[in-house]
Amino acid sequence: MTEQPGKLALRSQEWIQTALFQLMEKKAYSSISITEITDRAGLARQTFYRNFEDKDDILLNYLERLLKGMQDNIGKPSAFNEEMLVVLFRHWKSNVPSSLIHNIELKDRKIRQLIYKSICDFFDELSDSEIHDGAGITEDTYRFYAHKSLSSIVHLMLIEWTLNHYHLTPEEIGRMVSDLTVSIRAHL
Repeated sequence: MTEQPGKLALRSQEWIQTALFQLMEKKAYSSISITEITDRAGLARQTFYRNFEDKDDILLNYLERLLKGMQDNIGKPSAFNEEMLVVLFRHWKSNVPSSLIHNIELKDRKIRQLIYKSICDFFDELSDSEIHDGAGITEDTYRFYAHKSLSSIVHLMLIEWTLNHYHLTPEEIGRMVSDLTVSIRAHL
């Protein structure tokens, strides 16, 4: 009996992701090659490229699912409020793999860039902010830049909180980020 193509692709994607995270336990993300990932997963490079564009795609896919899992805990938030921030930090602490933490501790710049991109994408998905062509600063322009500013602050605090071994509770760090971003969130 042969496996359905969709199930086979999902299994290959899981093997590739697992291989990447296993390699990240011992090596910086930026130093890992596609060949190492496919060798570890026991798959051909062709299978890798059928499922992912590059290794960043693996990690972005994982981070997207991680953040969507947080959203599943609270539903689509009606506002970027303290509760949403607390849930985000709680979900991160409970679900981030140790290999990702290891690479954050290694100060791998690419890891930080991918985490920032995933936070921006997630926040963009939660809101409808766009910059419209035209002269002057509009409310949409404020919303767009407020969105990017909030993403930057959440990213920075998430990284620092992780590097400090979660020295604050998710409630404390969520409240702090909420307090620090109150004027930014007023434009969202």
